[in-house]
Amino acid sequence: MKAKKTILFCAALALLAGSMFAAAREDFAAANRQYEQGRYDEALPLYLAVARQARDWQVLYNIGNCHYKLGDYLSAKIYYLKARKLRPLEPAIARNIAMTNRHFLDDAQLSEPDFVTRAVQMLESRVSMDALSIMLLLAALLFNAFLFLLLTRGRSRQRLYALGFSLLLVAGLGACHIGRAAALGRSDTAVIQEEGSPLHSGPGEDNTVLFKVNPGLEVRIVDRSGDWVQVTASERIAGWIEAKRLVLI
Repeated sequence: MKAKKTILFCAALALLAGSMFAAAREDFAAANRQYEQGRYDEALPLYLAVARQARDWQVLYNIGNCHYKLGDYLSAKIYYLKARKLRPLEPAIARNIAMTNRHFLDDAQLSEPDFVTRAVQMLESRVSMDALSIMLLLAALLFNAFLFLLLTRGRSRQRLYALGFSLLLVAGLGACHIGRAAALGRSDTAVIQEEGSPLHSGPGEDNTVLFKVNPGLEVRIVDRSGDWVQVTASERIAGWIEAKRLVLI
């Protein structure tokens, strides 16, 4: 009886998740209509509302497009970078970041990722976080179904194998989901948001100013110390900066 209740509960969760995704898609379509008609200031809050419902690179990308059309190039780049975090190898995102960079004084290019990182990015580009969540939910339903069969119809080699396989599937997808969620919650890059932001030789105002950088520059986070962040933008541009001068991605 317990197993049956668990299956019904998981099925209810699946239906609820499906209805939420459907509602988000309807709102996304409404925002797209406003955007296509050139009403960027009206499309923007609609996209932002969708972004609060679901993590989708296309939503973040379109928010960046709205900011770009409205002349807010810093916000546009921030949202393009957030979209790239979900869809690392999407050509459209890379093109728009390059287009936005033309509006900034500083344009240092971060180093390319290594082979392993790029392979992981390719996998992440093909399987979105929402798709991974649905796969995990379906695997959990499958596990509960096989467990229910085992409890109600007795043991057999086929049922035990099926239960073991579904358990491994849940464990594998669960580990991937936790890893992806942790990576998305971690800020490894940031964007300078203040004009003439000084990079110091160490964490603190009393350290030597090495460089001054400008808004729109993308930097990689190396270390943190209190309210200070160690960043690098290239082989020659690196130092410590106050966290308040950054927008974390």
